[in-house]
Amino acid sequence: MSARTRRPAIESPVVRLPLVTIGCVALGFAADTLPQIFEHAARALTAGDYRTAEAGFQTVLDRAPGHIGAMGNLGVIYSRTNRPEKAIAMYRRALRLAPDDKQLLMNLGLVYLKQESYLEARTTFNKVVSLDPKNARARELLAAAQLSSGQIRPALQALEQLHAADPSNAGALYLLGVAYLKNNQPDKARQTLELVIETAPPAKANFLLGRAYYESARFDDAAAHYQETLRIDPQYPGAHLELGKTYLSERLPQAESELRLAIQQNPNDAEAHYYLGACLAQQNRLDEAVPLLEHARDLNPGLWGAYFYLAKARLQQNQIETAISLLQSAAAMNPDEASIYYELGRALAKRGRTAEAAKAMARVREIKQQNLQREMRALQKP
Repeated sequence: MSARTRRPAIESPVVRLPLVTIGCVALGFAADTLPQIFEHAARALTAGDYRTAEAGFQTVLDRAPGHIGAMGNLGVIYSRTNRPEKAIAMYRRALRLAPDDKQLLMNLGLVYLKQESYLEARTTFNKVVSLDPKNARARELLAAAQLSSGQIRPALQALEQLHAADPSNAGALYLLGVAYLKNNQPDKARQTLELVIETAPPAKANFLLGRAYYESARFDDAAAHYQETLRIDPQYPGAHLELGKTYLSERLPQAESELRLAIQQNPNDAEAHYYLGACLAQQNRLDEAVPLLEHARDLNPGLWGAYFYLAKARLQQNQIETAISLLQSAAAMNPDEASIYYELGRALAKRGRTAEAAKAMARVREIKQQNLQREMRALQKP
């Protein structure tokens, strides 16, 4: 999986909307009115008790199918429990009833952003900005999606405006530094990132610099900063994972040990399992890679890369139909990744499905042409 712009984690807000009082009979809620069930579920969500919260909001929705608050909160729960497809479906359902609800749109955009569906994220955040041009958060997230999808110039312009309006916005300032790096302006990037780290503790400062250099494919610099982070704080959250990813990008053997340390640090980290699985798959250590990739998929069903590498492993094991199914799932999650369609075309051709194989290969050419045109337009801009 290619380097992507890493943003600080963003917690989707709880949607709270008024309810009419409706009697309800459901397991655990027999004596409660619908507003009471909703409030009980909202408190459970705030406390991180997602199972109770989901049951409560689903009860509300079963009895009041048009209840936007229940839909919005179920979307939050699905997102936080790594069920992105269900979250997207629920937010879309709510938006059919309230198409201009900015909170729902923001939450939907966040799911798209986490899933690396940058076109959908841009479209969603664009709508929020059109509804509320002064919404700095939406403008920042739109710029993040633009950065991650190669639209450097518009992202840079937006981030410069955000920084001018609010110099204390650390998130926008960090993204601005990344944008300068991606736009081949290292001096401005260094000055901007120095502003980010002036008030940050040393470990965090080095971690942020490592992220910025990683996103700009300056892997030696990234590795140096991640190493310094771990020297200062050997337990710094995410540092082993990011260092392992950096080593993996450089094809260095140290990647495996760092990624194993990341899993020890956080056994439920889907990314750590995915990257270690991908690392082992690249070495044809399929017996070790496949369980890791399957576990990554179970932890985060929306992680398209896990499906991609599982498919490559199944192709090597001559399980062609399974590989085709996995690649089709990956393509549905990330329709702009040429490598998925290339492997899908190869797999379909092996099964004699020539027309479908040709269509997949045509999609590869289409994506590459679109990328080339995007790069040419960027070069033509002053």
